[in-house]
Amino acid sequence: MGQQISDQTQLVINKLPEKVAKHVTLVRESGSLTYEEFLGRVAELNDVTAKVASGQEKHLLFEVQPGSDSSAFWKVVVRVVCTKVRLMETSTSEGLPQFPQR
Repeated sequence: MGQQISDQTQLVINKLPEKVAKHVTLVRESGSLTYEEFLGRVAELNDVTAKVASGQEKHLLFEVQPGSDSSAFWKVVVRVVCTKVRLMETSTSEGLPQFPQR
């Protein structure tokens, strides 16, 4: 019975417009997402934005808003903030670049 419901759900999702189906899939997957996996997704998002902005002076940085993830209901209340970061390459005494400047 459970497999039949799951199969029916997938059939319904497949008939939805692409953007809606993608959103439904993301929401369904987020139900089993652990906090560590969530942080990994935020890190992946930062990797992607850094690659897209490669060679540019500015890019976006996503971070979990401090304190928004401290509840047992973190999936409902967590906030991800987006900051525009300006990369300024400066040399340290060892000659290594320092990143980022906000």
